[in-house]
Amino acid sequence: MYWSNYHSHSTFCDGRSTMEEFVRFAIAKGVKKYGFSSHAPLPFNTYWNMKLDDFIEYQNEFHRLKEKYSADIELFIGLELDYINNFFEIGHDLYSTENLDFLIGSIHYMDRLPNGNFYCVDGNFEDFQAGLQLLFNGDIRLAVERYFDICSLMIEKGGFDIVGHLDKITLNASNCKGFSITESWYQNLVSDVIQRIKTKGLILEINTKSLVGKGITYPDVQFFPLIKELQIPIMVNSDCHYPTNVIDGFEQTYKVLKEHGFRTMQQLINGSWQAVEFDENGLIGV
Repeated sequence: MYWSNYHSHSTFCDGRSTMEEFVRFAIAKGVKKYGFSSHAPLPFNTYWNMKLDDFIEYQNEFHRLKEKYSADIELFIGLELDYINNFFEIGHDLYSTENLDFLIGSIHYMDRLPNGNFYCVDGNFEDFQAGLQLLFNGDIRLAVERYFDICSLMIEKGGFDIVGHLDKITLNASNCKGFSITESWYQNLVSDVIQRIKTKGLILEINTKSLVGKGITYPDVQFFPLIKELQIPIMVNSDCHYPTNVIDGFEQTYKVLKEHGFRTMQQLINGSWQAVEFDENGLIGV
């Protein structure tokens, strides 16, 4: 039995410790397959994206650790890529992803604000609320609908393996008056995007980052039956920014997935994604 985690960050982006420290904690927690997925460089600087000048060093440090810890853990290198509609697409020529093992596609930014910056849905609530007022006149439904429109565009364009934290906008949206994840319009919206993921043959991440602190996964558990019905391939990742969080929420999430009828999740084996069985104690087999 073992765990895997393909969504993690380090000091190359907004993670709080070195790549090596994450590897050591992963080994100690029984992780046998571990992927680095730093926030990829963008054409503009943020406090949380990797700088383009560090991309080669990121790869070099990965290869050093892969060799050093090869007897204890299988390491993979990837990126979490931003899709910014009408500005920055996955598959750009800013840098090459040719030598990476996997790619996660995620939405953090929506449209431009009046000051020229992009509206970030994954920052602090005060900034989220300010952008909501500027772009959507405070209408959270319009903002959420726009977010999933952009998600759909990203999924249609493809160029990556894994859809990251699908409904992450709810982290801030749930603090807004008039929004609830139990509303039928919202459930229909997310269900439509999940159908697109099925059509495109992508892997859907079950992200546990907010499970321990807020009791939620991305996507929300209410969508597990549909994901199972459509037989969409899944994986469980913790999106860890601290070494202590490499398997946060895994036991609970694996158990809930089993209760919803899931039997396998995707793992990288000899360079390709393959289904591996699991139970609440971890992955079984290769």
